[in-house]
Amino acid sequence: MANAVLGKFPEALTETVSLATPITLSRIEGRDQAVPVLRELAESFGIGEPEFVATDDKRAFVTFVGRGQGHEVGMLAVLTRASEDTYSAVDLYARPWPFVKPVRERLAGSDKRFDSDIDLSVPYVPAGPPGGFLTDTPGLPGLSADVAFHSPVLTDTVSGAELVGVVLTAVQEVSGAPRYRVANRFGNVSVVVYDATVHGHTWQLGLVIGLDGNDEMADMRVYSRPWPVAALFRGEVYKLLRDRLGSQYWQGESPLVALGEG
Repeated sequence: MANAVLGKFPEALTETVSLATPITLSRIEGRDQAVPVLRELAESFGIGEPEFVATDDKRAFVTFVGRGQGHEVGMLAVLTRASEDTYSAVDLYARPWPFVKPVRERLAGSDKRFDSDIDLSVPYVPAGPPGGFLTDTPGLPGLSADVAFHSPVLTDTVSGAELVGVVLTAVQEVSGAPRYRVANRFGNVSVVVYDATVHGHTWQLGLVIGLDGNDEMADMRVYSRPWPVAALFRGEVYKLLRDRLGSQYWQGESPLVALGEG
């Protein structure tokens, strides 16, 4: 699975595989087109060995940590099964936005798709991942007292139930109630995939939860796509949290630039 995401095992992908990158809006169709892009992404994100791997009868989930152009970045891959040994879709999510930005700039220098396929002049509506939405809202565990929250847009970890609760309240104020696609548990780890909305555009997210001995959320890692919608979210949530979160959380470009206010 990990090698398929890295572009090292093309045979694990169907000839008609569909790929969604963390940066671009449109899906890339077909193995011949997808595999070179997977290799480009792996190199630019600096990823290799997987951090976490889990499977069920419909999907596989893989996370990576890399050094993307000098910063630590994370990627979540959700692979949709075509058969026991092959996958028909790969959906990639990344974090955090400010450190993904230089990765995107490097990619755009050699592949025009990463420069041009970020237009939000019309509302973004994704064509995937396959499987649609859950009919029932999953019940998520409570926060542990010392929970660590790794945001898709913040450049430092938010710690402690009180402050994480403040951040999550701001998140929902900006992006609304989530629409859940996947909610699975694998031992002491849960994986949740869902959509939200920012400025009328769909924002897609993957959440990997580490549970403690009390079945409370001790670690939360959130990955998102596509990159330009994450930028809008970052700007709006900055307005709500700039008085609570210091400059270490807002490294990189001013969050207001994406809103045309910086």
